Amino acid sequence: MVSAFTAPSSRAAANSITVAETTPGGVGVSQVPSPWVNSGSISEHAMFRGLLRAESDLIAVKPDLASAYKVSKDGKSVTFTLKSGVKWSDGTALTPDDVVWSINEILRVAQANAIYVNAFKQIVGSSAVSAANPTATMSGITVSGNDITINLVAPQATLLQVFAQFMILPKHSLESQDPLKLATNAFWQNPVVCGPFKVGTMSQGNFITLVQNDKYEGDKPKIQTINVVTSANLVADAKAGKLDYFTTNDAQTIAAMKAVTSFQGTAINIPYYRYFVFNLTDPNNPFKSLESRQALAYGVDWKSLVPVIYPQLGKVINSGVTSGMPFHDPKIPLYTYNVAKAKALLAAGKFDFSKTVRLRYYYADQPAITFMTAVAKQLMALGMKVEVLKFQGDATTELYTTRQYDLALKGLSAFNVSEWYSEYSNTATFEKIIGPQPQFAALNAQLSQAGTRRETENALVALQALEQQTMLKFPIHSLKQYVFVSSRIQTSNLKWGNPLYIYNNNLTNWTVSN
Repeated sequence: MVSAFTAPSSRAAANSITVAETTPGGVGVSQVPSPWVNSGSISEHAMFRGLLRAESDLIAVKPDLASAYKVSKDGKSVTFTLKSGVKWSDGTALTPDDVVWSINEILRVAQANAIYVNAFKQIVGSSAVSAANPTATMSGITVSGNDITINLVAPQATLLQVFAQFMILPKHSLESQDPLKLATNAFWQNPVVCGPFKVGTMSQGNFITLVQNDKYEGDKPKIQTINVVTSANLVADAKAGKLDYFTTNDAQTIAAMKAVTSFQGTAINIPYYRYFVFNLTDPNNPFKSLESRQALAYGVDWKSLVPVIYPQLGKVINSGVTSGMPFHDPKIPLYTYNVAKAKALLAAGKFDFSKTVRLRYYYADQPAITFMTAVAKQLMALGMKVEVLKFQGDATTELYTTRQYDLALKGLSAFNVSEWYSEYSNTATFEKIIGPQPQFAALNAQLSQAGTRRETENALVALQALEQQTMLKFPIHSLKQYVFVSSRIQTSNLKWGNPLYIYNNNLTNWTVSN
């Protein structure tokens, strides 16, 4: 397989690095991705900023666009003081209006990460804000000079961490644009930003070159340019010297990179889940009964499949709070390969063996295909008829709108464990396939408002118990994420964090050798 890109001419220049990033569909770089959908790429670290910036653990935070912040004693309000003198890359001053507009606007857009939407819906007056009401603003956000106060309906335990991921966008550039089409707006071909870098060259479908932003008020970056590309063969491009940085959880790529001595790979333990979801709003789903879903714990040899297909990368899990996480309940039964028990559960659940199980997935990598093929074979060994196919359309549409499946493999790169559990009560997505879940909604509210370690433990233990009682999702395994960095880059003993989210990676102090 050949490289998916032609190296930009500046690749060989001094103080220039090339990073490979994934894009929707994997068809090449056509625009800068919106940080409101997914964040964490080097280009997003380089161009966008939030009021706060997280440390590598994504828990500790420090001011960024804010010069200071203060949380009220009752936890129901937080005041940010916006830093003075910050400018957008077009020279316009960044003001509290940009912050207020951004928080309101993300509740109007068609595509937004759930961690932001769920958090900001807890702001007083958020129910008035929608795409259908473009001028409404939250009454719970007030401005006095450079102080922005946000009042909440109830305390939110991870609000500061969310604000460290939420990137502020320029009101003056986007307020007249259709929020329902924001993620594909022409703005993203040359966005107005406030980070240390901005777009210099956009070669659509090929690469983006980021250059230093002369309006950035912080220390000037030591790197001059960052070339952002996609790659059809990361290993070949790394060997050829076309890349300097990329992240992956692809088992074949990770194994092959061991032979590339010019790169160092670092494994990062992150809350990345692979799991089955059931289309239970379909009355004909053969997994309608709890017993039939429980049978999956015994009818497939997960402990053999996962280590073989994802060596040193995947770990079998049996809960959203995986073993090793705080407050994992050790009483939850481990998966045990027991065909007789699986068949007994299927019989107890009156599984309809005359129906063909529509088993679906959306990953295109060979390990995922191998995994799903093996699962299908073991389900057929239980007596099931199984049709295993890759989704043909967009994964979100296939999962929550088209819904032509009984059992589907899904992945979740969670910000924290609460994101795993919030899926159960997400009316925009999961409610469409599992129906309303008021018990999960109530416990999720307890978790989000937990102000002490004991309150957090109580909520997570109760959520794990409810998860076992209902089996509405079937957790299979977690995956580590690897960061690969060429020997050209010096990062001053940086502690790598979750590469799928934004944290203080000290990018302006990276240096390169040629």
